[in-house]
Amino acid sequence: MERRLAAVLAADMVGYSRLIGDDETGTLAALKNLRVAFIEPLVAAHRGRIVKVMGDGFLVEFASAVDAVSAALAWQSGIDDHQASVVLSFRIGVNLGDIVSEAGDIHGEGVNIAARLEGVAQPGGVCIADTVHQNVRGRIDATFADLGDMALKNIERPIRVWQWQRGNGADDPLAHGLASLPKADRASIAVLPFDDMSNDPEQAFFCDGITEDLITELAHVPGLTVIARHSSFAYKGRAADVRVIGAELGVRHLVEGSVRRSGDRVRVTAQLIDTDSGGHLWAQRYDRNVDDIFAVQDDVVRQIATALSMALETPGQFPAAARPRNLNAYELVMRGRQNILRAPGRMEAKRDLQAAIALDPSLSDAHAWLAVYYYTDWFLYGHEPSREALSAGFTAADSAIETGPDNSLAHMALGMVSLYAGRRAVALQSLRRALELNPNEADAHCLMQDAYTFDGEPQKGVNSVRTAIRLNPHHPEWYLWHLGFALYCTRDYEGAVRELSRLKDIAEPLRILAAAHARLGQDEAAQKVAQAFLRAFPDFSGAAWGATQPFRHRADLKHVLEGYRLAGLPD
Repeated sequence: MERRLAAVLAADMVGYSRLIGDDETGTLAALKNLRVAFIEPLVAAHRGRIVKVMGDGFLVEFASAVDAVSAALAWQSGIDDHQASVVLSFRIGVNLGDIVSEAGDIHGEGVNIAARLEGVAQPGGVCIADTVHQNVRGRIDATFADLGDMALKNIERPIRVWQWQRGNGADDPLAHGLASLPKADRASIAVLPFDDMSNDPEQAFFCDGITEDLITELAHVPGLTVIARHSSFAYKGRAADVRVIGAELGVRHLVEGSVRRSGDRVRVTAQLIDTDSGGHLWAQRYDRNVDDIFAVQDDVVRQIATALSMALETPGQFPAAARPRNLNAYELVMRGRQNILRAPGRMEAKRDLQAAIALDPSLSDAHAWLAVYYYTDWFLYGHEPSREALSAGFTAADSAIETGPDNSLAHMALGMVSLYAGRRAVALQSLRRALELNPNEADAHCLMQDAYTFDGEPQKGVNSVRTAIRLNPHHPEWYLWHLGFALYCTRDYEGAVRELSRLKDIAEPLRILAAAHARLGQDEAAQKVAQAFLRAFPDFSGAAWGATQPFRHRADLKHVLEGYRLAGLPD
């Protein structure tokens, strides 16, 4: 072993799993061509050495921090000139630190920090450590913004991070933090959060509710791909070129608008935009009584569907939503739905949903979200699924279906509470029904992973999560948890490590990451991740965990538990 100071560049491809799912052959060919024609010559020209290629990632060593950063900037600035039919994008992190060299490979904290900096970088961007910035300041014609001290995953001390200021900021598509996606072949649309023009914080839920309803109803239009709420709301309060947003989400159309509510009157404006040209295809303004707001929503959806009809293969009809009878109940559901996953507001969410049901017992969404509340209480928040909680979850889900038999959310809720109660067949049937009713429901596609994987078909689970990610590019972290778990169960341990290593805020999937490292013979990494997991879950035992998992085949459960044991987690 040799210990030395070196500049380390870590690069990772953005959206690798999604691109592989869309076009495996084309993506692999594009990555190989890019490596041979562009990356390898670029590294050599900057006196660097590619230590290893890890599927979609590169680890490169330089003797000089200036050479490392110059290579990183040349990489990100010149990559567009070497793209093929599949467009690739990378994140890059650069660190200067102590490394250990052994048999041509490099290890140590200097490497680990570079890898974590890569995870902080935006797609198409570069992040460098303060040690690197001190060495390149005044010696490279580039501007870096000080992000301050950051706590990087599995790094004991905070690291001061600097981010490359690419281009002139707002006009640069990559400054928005998401690489461009290929436009969907068929008609595709995203509904941006409507602007609240009322200047009243209490009206925010009302305004967001209109946006959510438009997303839900457009999702029922046959032949139309609709981006999920989570990704649409990532643009709330942001001023961005519609063409940039269209590129980031991979959609051909956007809906944007505004809501102004004053007393019993409401004004809604909406417009449909072509993301290629930025031109308006349709626009309308509505002045109505608040009591007529749901009729306005129906009209907006109908107008948009008509405007898109030339692009749809089968325009057809879509089911009308079951409208609430009470506007106050509707607003309570919107408020409760948004607070379910916010720990400080969870009890308030439960009270709001129960109050909505008291005002309007026929409101299917209220029952469905209450079922989701009980599910997340034991699954995400670690509370013991008591008989009372399980019973309450099933009661709420059954009521959701009874009051809304064609409500995809109701069937998704029943699938969620059924799976971990051991009703695997019911879960599969319910989630399939949810997707029949709404093929654009990204969360249902992601949750279907568990149903497939526990039923012994993890590859179907992988494909299901990839579909979810395409529908929800700004997806929450738990999508990666689902993807990593399914990849582990297919025995694609490298894929599991790649996806789960990107998690920043969820500790529980670290047990799967530790098992994947162990399966690859990466004992040091496995033990380190396992220790981090046990700091968050000191009472974990494999036997207790296994008793709660609804695997159809005993061998599949054994495969996971053996991975835990290999990683050093307690039986």
